Amino acid sequence: MKQIIFLIPMFLLTLGLMAQNQVIEVEGKSEIRIMPDEALILLSLNEKAMKVADATNALNKKTKSIEDALKKSGVKDYEFFVDNYYVGVNRVYGRNSSKDSGYVASQTLRVRVKSIEKDLVKITETLHQTADMGFNVQFSVSDRLRKESEKELIELAVADARSKAEIIANSLGIADIKVHRVSYGNTQKDFFPMARESKMMMAMDVAEERTEATFRPEERKLNDNVTVSFSFEN
Repeated sequence: MKQIIFLIPMFLLTLGLMAQNQVIEVEGKSEIRIMPDEALILLSLNEKAMKVADATNALNKKTKSIEDALKKSGVKDYEFFVDNYYVGVNRVYGRNSSKDSGYVASQTLRVRVKSIEKDLVKITETLHQTADMGFNVQFSVSDRLRKESEKELIELAVADARSKAEIIANSLGIADIKVHRVSYGNTQKDFFPMARESKMMMAMDVAEERTEATFRPEERKLNDNVTVSFSFEN
């Protein structure tokens, strides 16, 4: 019984202290702009023949010729991927009818270029001279650069939260605020690609005189946010 009597005043005291502490909760936001630092080149290859073996053999030869040409280009910092391999009937559709005309073999090649300024033009020129095909160039921010930017984004978001909280506190005549709680971990970070894809669909005689491709990717915006609660006393 004595213990219960002793605890009641302590409980009431705690409630009193909690009532005196108020909280200002704000969301700090940050945004930085960075240039894309890598490019992804997408190539779609296909070969048709009356026999499956002939179609796949021609496709494999074309893929290998591209891979060998890239190795001989002198570019070292790139990645070469081959996927989406498909072999099927080459079905030709006409008016209200269709007929099978041999087979078609296809696959997708992806070349990730890690140095846009240094290697991208050389890679695209190599592709032009290797095979008669179209390809698509997309610019992106690498995981490495994105992670390097996280520290700056968080620092800016925290500074923004404190600035907002201080403005609110000053407006209310509150002299001192202290960090009470921090909430961070939004899994859906804002990422705004600001550049259009650079599409290159060319089929020309390699002996023809022509001008090298020009690439001018635009900046990307990276955003982040953090929620901070600041406590103060009445």
